[in-house]
Amino acid sequence: MSSTPNTSLNLPPKGRVFSILSEEPREPLHWLAMIKHEFDTSISIFSRLSPQRLGQHLSLEKIEFKWLSEAMDPHALSPSLERIHHAISTRIVTDSGIIWLDAVEYLIQRQGFDAFLAFTRSLADELNGSEWTVLLPFTPLSLDGTEIAHLRREAIPFRIDKIKTSITEIEKSKPEQPDSLPDSEHVEPEESPSPETAVESPIKMLSSIAEAALTTAVLSRRIDQWVGMGFDVSALDQAMNSDSAERYSIYREVEERVRRAVECERRIQMIEIRGHSVVATKMRFRIMQLTGLNNVESQLDDILQGEKV
Repeated sequence: MSSTPNTSLNLPPKGRVFSILSEEPREPLHWLAMIKHEFDTSISIFSRLSPQRLGQHLSLEKIEFKWLSEAMDPHALSPSLERIHHAISTRIVTDSGIIWLDAVEYLIQRQGFDAFLAFTRSLADELNGSEWTVLLPFTPLSLDGTEIAHLRREAIPFRIDKIKTSITEIEKSKPEQPDSLPDSEHVEPEESPSPETAVESPIKMLSSIAEAALTTAVLSRRIDQWVGMGFDVSALDQAMNSDSAERYSIYREVEERVRRAVECERRIQMIEIRGHSVVATKMRFRIMQLTGLNNVESQLDDILQGEKV
């Protein structure tokens, strides 16, 4: 425990569920790391990040954590609301601390908003009178206005202090540069953009990896590339522990979603420079999560076709 706590940090009240709204996905984790360092409070994390990736943001030695995944891993927990609810209910019967559930968007996409809202209400009832706090970090761009309003009523927003990322953390999370990759993983050259779509973007389509070349080391580097672009490719963490055939099947499925997301990004740039900035921002968040691609593609069709009329 730190002998001189940072007085700018404050712990949320006990016995309640709070939401943490942040447009920067990593920032809440950096805040949580500082809370652990300054106050040494018990922390239990339920995350879509694999242990390896979660460990890039905070030390796992003194915290409890569950990887919300179907992977065969000792830290894995099936990402169903029922199992998560049972795990949290079991944990809060003793001592005190913070429960951190950072898979809000994923669980809503997987099981529906109404089910997640009922899950939140149930947690709030169980926490009442306990020594635990549940925190639900998410970005407001992931939900529509009505959903945010409902969720805020059940989980009142808790404001966290902005924490500067240390140089060490930045270096640890930095992906390998494409120049260091084998020829089979080179970046395909981009077509010269027209003046209308000349908006710089870090998102690029990478060349496909052949099944014979897809070793765990190669897949790990590809994951780092996609994460570096901002994509949520948590599904590939399961592939790291699969046999070669299943690994390639999972990889191809994610690759196809990334391909569609890259194409969507090019079209999003088109509507963005034509004045649809708010819609473009929301679409961009969804494609980076690799969810709701059908809806985004349909919206883009409607907007672009409507402008041609």
